[in-house]
Amino acid sequence: MSLFNLSRLFKEYDYRLWILAFGWMVSAMGFAMIIPFISIYFYQELKIPMSIVGAVFGIASLGRALFGVIGGEISDRLGRVKVMGYAQILRGIAFLVVSWVISKGGGFLPIAFLVVFSSLLGGFFQPVAHAMVADVVGKEKRVEGFSIVRIGGNLGWAIGPAIGGFVSAVSYSLLFLIAAFFTFISSSLILSFIKETLRKNEGLTRFKFKDLLEIRKDRLFFIYCGITLVLFIVVAQLIATFSVYSVEWVGISKNQLGLLYTLNGLIVVFFQFPMSKLIGRYKLTRVLFFGSLIYMVGYSSVGFANSFFWLFLSMGVITLAEIVVMPASMAIVANMSKESHYGRYMGTFGLFNSFAWSLGPFIGGVLLDVLAENSVFIWSGISILALFSSFGYKWLGSKLPESFNLQSKV
Repeated sequence: MSLFNLSRLFKEYDYRLWILAFGWMVSAMGFAMIIPFISIYFYQELKIPMSIVGAVFGIASLGRALFGVIGGEISDRLGRVKVMGYAQILRGIAFLVVSWVISKGGGFLPIAFLVVFSSLLGGFFQPVAHAMVADVVGKEKRVEGFSIVRIGGNLGWAIGPAIGGFVSAVSYSLLFLIAAFFTFISSSLILSFIKETLRKNEGLTRFKFKDLLEIRKDRLFFIYCGITLVLFIVVAQLIATFSVYSVEWVGISKNQLGLLYTLNGLIVVFFQFPMSKLIGRYKLTRVLFFGSLIYMVGYSSVGFANSFFWLFLSMGVITLAEIVVMPASMAIVANMSKESHYGRYMGTFGLFNSFAWSLGPFIGGVLLDVLAENSVFIWSGISILALFSSFGYKWLGSKLPESFNLQSKV
C-alpha cells in the first residue's frame, strides 16, 4: 500500500479510532506477555494441576464478564475515556504487585488472586473500547472499524508473546514488571489524547443496577449471545489449554510457543483489514457460519500435532477463522444496539463472551487431565462445539432483520 493510500485511509476514520487502536496495542503487549506463560508458571514451577489452573482462569473470565457489563453501563453515563483510562492504571498497579509477590517467593493463592483482580479491571476496558468504536464509526464501516482496533490489539499479541518467551526464561517477576510498564503507557495515551466520544444524552439517568436487566427484553440479542457463547468456548482454548498442550504434550519450547502467538498476531495485523473488505459484501450471520466451520477445522487439527511445524499450520487456520469471525461478531452487536446503549450491549455481549472464556479453560483443563493419552479426542470434542454454533448462526440468519445483518448498502 502506497503512502498516499495510507494517508487516505487514516483520514477516512475518526482520529480517535487510531489512538484507541494504538493504546490497545500497547496494552495488549503487556497482557500477551504474561497470560500464556503464567499458566506454565503455575503448572511447571508451582506444580498446580491443570484443572485448577483452568478454574483460576475461569473465575477470572467470569469476573471480567460481570465487571464488563457494569463498565459498559457506567460508560454510557460517565463516558468511555475515564472508565478505560483509570481501569488501566489500576491494572498496571496489580501487575506491579504480582511482580513483587513472585520476587518474594509468594505462593499460588496470592498470585492467583491478583491475576483474577487484574482480569476484573480488564472488564472495564474491552467492552467500553468497542462502544467507543460504535460511537465514531458508521454502520456501513463497522466491520472495518472493529478490524482496525483488532489490528492494534493483535500487533500487541504479535510482539508480547515473543518478548514474554525470552523474559519468562529469565524471570517471571520481570515479566510482570514490564507488563505493568506497558499498561501505564496505555492509560496515558487514552487519558491524554482521546477526546470523549460519548454524546450527552438526557434519556440516561444515574447508574442503577436494575438498569442492567432492561436488556433481557431483547430476545434475538440473547439468542445471538448464546450461540456465540458456544463458539467462544472453542476460541477460549487458545490461551491456557493450547499453551500447556503445546509445551507439555507436543514438546515445543517456550520460545517456540511465543512464536506461535506471534504468528497469530501477525496474521491479524497483515490480513485483518483486507479480510474485512473481502467479507463486506456478505450478511454477517453468513460470515459467522463459515468462520465457525474454519474454527472447527483448526482446533481439530491440533489433536494430530506432533511437531512445531504442525502447530504452526494449526495456528494459521485458527487465526484465519479469527479474522473472519471477530469483527463481524462485534458489528452485529453494534447494529442491534440503540445508539444510547452501545456500552450496555457491548458489556452484555462481553458477559457471554467472558463466560465462554471462563468455561473454556476449565473444560480444556479437565480434558487434558482426564484424556491425557487421547489428544485427538480432546481437540475433536472441543471443536465439535464450533459446528453446533455454525448451525445456530445459519438459523439466526433467517430470523434477524436485514438492518441488523447487512454490513453496507451493496
